[in-house]
Amino acid sequence: MTFDIRQISELRAWLALDDDPAFVSGTPEYRYETRLDMTDDLKNRGIIDTGEWRALVEEASTAYTEEVA
Repeated sequence: MTFDIRQISELRAWLALDDDPAFVSGTPEYRYETRLDMTDDLKNRGIIDTGEWRALVEEASTAYTEEVA
């Protein structure tokens, strides 16, 4: 099993958004767009593959849906 330290670090940053006061105080739309932008950036830089990108997009969509429901 291979662990990519850079990938782990970048994904921790994605998960840490929920602890960022500026992120948390934003609107659900802001949080959703921020998550998507960060996910696209990770994919474009080759940090994550298409399957991982899809999983993060789904997670962002689920979080948004829960926030606005």
